[in-house]
Amino acid sequence: MACAAQLLTAAARRAEQCEPDRDGDVSCPLHEAAALITDNAGMRLIWAARALHPQGAS
Repeated sequence: MACAAQLLTAAARRAEQCEPDRDGDVSCPLHEAAALITDNAGMRLIWAARALHPQGAS
């Protein structure tokens, strides 16, 4: 999951450079998604989903 967060953060930084008015319309949701993935609640959701997976953790 850390790799996914790094990817989202890199995409957000690139989006910041491409935004014409630099108001965060594109980059802000990407930064927020990266933060949600790495926060404790996000990890708990991932663990819960793995526990419910019929084949176990994959």
